[in-house]
Amino acid sequence: MPGIANPLFAGSIPALASNLFFSNDMQYIEQYLEMMLAERGIAKNSLISYKRDLLDYQQFLSDIKITELTSSSDDIDQYIQLLSSNGISARSINRKISTLKSYYNFLISESYIDNNPTLIVDLPKFNNKLPSILSIEDIKILLDFCNQDLSPEGIRLCAMIHLIYASGLRVSELVSLKLTDIFSGYKNLEARSTFLVKGKGGKERLVVINDKARLAIEEYLKIRDVFCKNKSPLSKIYFFSSISSAGHMTRQNFSGLLKQISIKAGIDPNNISPHILRHSFASHLLENGADLRVIQELLGHSDISTTQIYTHVQTKHLKQTLQDCHPLEK
Repeated sequence: MPGIANPLFAGSIPALASNLFFSNDMQYIEQYLEMMLAERGIAKNSLISYKRDLLDYQQFLSDIKITELTSSSDDIDQYIQLLSSNGISARSINRKISTLKSYYNFLISESYIDNNPTLIVDLPKFNNKLPSILSIEDIKILLDFCNQDLSPEGIRLCAMIHLIYASGLRVSELVSLKLTDIFSGYKNLEARSTFLVKGKGGKERLVVINDKARLAIEEYLKIRDVFCKNKSPLSKIYFFSSISSAGHMTRQNFSGLLKQISIKAGIDPNNISPHILRHSFASHLLENGADLRVIQELLGHSDISTTQIYTHVQTKHLKQTLQDCHPLEK
């Protein structure tokens, strides 16, 4: 199956669904992606992922000479078996079928079909991997080490690490922050302790940061012009400015810098990433008694079930408490 072994259209990924290049027999996929973009405001990366999943599936349907309008649950089962035989992980298969489920629901809503063939298939089982986190001690070591680097690059990185750990921002939300998002005033700019950020699906949420993070970003503001001079106009708009075409620090660059600073601080670079800092933020809050619903709101999760994965930290804390306090454990 060419589409799975070698993902289709990997080199043609425009930002908008309306600019995607489809043949006439892919009109339903085009309509679906346009709906997801216009009505649900999905992010560009999600649009790319949906597109690839659907084009892979379209290739499969073409190989067996049927269409999505005539496919059955048996065809979906055959597709799952093919994915598995091509070495696709159970987690990825579940994600692909989830995309198809949404796609078929769209076809039903548009009256193209009257049933969803993905609803009665057996999906491969996989274990939910608990999120990796840094210990509170490792976080302190990392931040203490960052505070010692007084170069412009060091001050910027320090501000980014403080901010992501203080707020639980997604890395895409962090790097795309604008100066006006977190600072108010005209000449004498002042950092806000709360500000709005637009997350997945264009959903806005309130971000709250502590005093240490606020001081770190204020220190960075003093030298921010170093990263704006002789750069693109966009670099003056984004808070974490850079020479990249986007005008701001890229996710990949931030991840690389995070690995470098972790090595210098004596922390295993394989155990750190922007997402792990976000996980650590949530896990440490829960460990110290924060309500799960509050953490859900701070992370921007639309469903509480997504946030519940962090309850493993509470379980670990309860076990430790039992070992420390139960008379028969002493």
